[in-house]
Amino acid sequence: MLRSLLYKAFFALGKREVTRFDSDAQSPDLTQSRHLLDILQRNAGSVYGKKHGFGSIQSVRDFQNAVPINDYDSLSEYVNRACAGEKSQLTLEDPFMFATTSGTAGERKMIPVTRSYIKEFRRASVVSGFNLLKSHPTLTKGIALSVFSPAEEGRTEAGIPYGAISGRLYMEEPKLIKRFISPIPYEVFIVKHYESRYYTLLRLALVLPVTVIYTLNPSTIVMLGKRLKIYGESLIRDIADGTISTPQALPQEVLQAVKPFLKPNPERARALFQLLEAGKFNAENIWADLSLISCWTKAAASFYLQDLPLYFGSTPVSDITYGASEGRGTVNLGDGRQGLAIRSHFFEFVAVEDWQAGDKKALLCHELEVGREYYILFTTSGGLYRYHINDIVKVVGWYNRTPLIEFLHKGGNISSFTGEKLTESQVTEAMVATQRELNFRARFFTLLPVFRPEPHYELYLEFGGTQAPDETALARAFDRHLCRLNIEYEAKRESLRLADVKAVRLPGESYERLRKELVAQGVPDAQVKVSHLNPKSQVRQMVEAFAGGTLAGPAHINNA
Repeated sequence: MLRSLLYKAFFALGKREVTRFDSDAQSPDLTQSRHLLDILQRNAGSVYGKKHGFGSIQSVRDFQNAVPINDYDSLSEYVNRACAGEKSQLTLEDPFMFATTSGTAGERKMIPVTRSYIKEFRRASVVSGFNLLKSHPTLTKGIALSVFSPAEEGRTEAGIPYGAISGRLYMEEPKLIKRFISPIPYEVFIVKHYESRYYTLLRLALVLPVTVIYTLNPSTIVMLGKRLKIYGESLIRDIADGTISTPQALPQEVLQAVKPFLKPNPERARALFQLLEAGKFNAENIWADLSLISCWTKAAASFYLQDLPLYFGSTPVSDITYGASEGRGTVNLGDGRQGLAIRSHFFEFVAVEDWQAGDKKALLCHELEVGREYYILFTTSGGLYRYHINDIVKVVGWYNRTPLIEFLHKGGNISSFTGEKLTESQVTEAMVATQRELNFRARFFTLLPVFRPEPHYELYLEFGGTQAPDETALARAFDRHLCRLNIEYEAKRESLRLADVKAVRLPGESYERLRKELVAQGVPDAQVKVSHLNPKSQVRQMVEAFAGGTLAGPAHINNA
């Protein structure tokens, strides 16, 4: 079978790249230095390269002396010129697209993407894919159900497309891969109507041998599971009849793309209907060979993993590795280990406590210490140099001489309006512990600092299921777990510099409405992220608006 041959070919390709990675991981300092100098040499003729003397840089130290630590604002003038069609701004090789970053607040950023950058990104993907197949060999029995966002949301004034890097990576796949391993047509993911897009995706997937579900956001996978239940009968009728009954009519180009999947299949429909009647219409039974879910599992995303068993049973879950539009940070090494992607980009690190103290001395990957937390800086072939992505990572071990790292949270996701230095990771861990203690499930939550009438935190929750604890008891338990996890927070509570936590119950489906609204505003569906710690005041307004203005009164606690 051709699919089997494709998997074997990928396995052979992957094994060669894994061998290179293993060798380079023995001397990451040399690997990284070599890769950096290659990037600089290739781009010495760019506007940015000329300004910073790339042509005369001979070492990492030269690079650090010549180039400042950058963020988007410091590179935006070059990006804007490139968007306008001016040549050789950040790289000699001009971008063929711009990847848009996602978020619930702030301006959209345009990240330049070159062919060389795509090659860098793919090196990590090949290593990760090889180790995924090695750990889960039954994946080769079927296809990957991937969910991504459109590669083209629009075009710049110079006609250069901009959109999601996930969609672009799919479009770059060979035709045989798209036909036999990731066969859902690209056109499905450009359907603007939220419900119709999910319906179409499931209509096609239900007649395919899905063995892995692969997308960034676990909440997206939960949405798929929920819609299996919502649309089950309609989907089964469509499969029997060879039709598609989306909530809103599909554009003609989408109908044409999905037409090959719409042949009447009464035998499959009967099997699915039997599952529905028996109360077994769930992913584990629908796709007998479903072997894996691959998605974000770290930081705030970990909270949504608790919902996966409701819809996908005991299907194993693997982390999709750390990365962003700006670059690929880690590779999957198996057994839950993620190694720094040393063959993809050049990386530097600044210890969090040093950064906060104003000391931004950058370390190289072989100089890191296990257990410490660092800001990570990217240098890529896309034109980001010493780029501060505002991510905090933790070193958790070593693979040969290369660090194993774990993404913790965004640097901005720290709230410290009385000196408590509360992090999103701590907030998420406190909520998980609170759920365990009180035996309930929250479908969504976010914590907001409030300054009036006195500094305190308000905890907004949407409950899952029918059982929900008393808000007063919940707030008290959550506050207690925060004190356990953060001694500064505990001190501020004991001294009354921080007043009592208040819990606010959100109406059902608040998170669903929030997702839909964000997608309608242009946030890529697969990348919708709402932080569990929101220091920005506008997030409160968003949550209240998306909740429909029907919030219950806050429950006040007093356990100081």
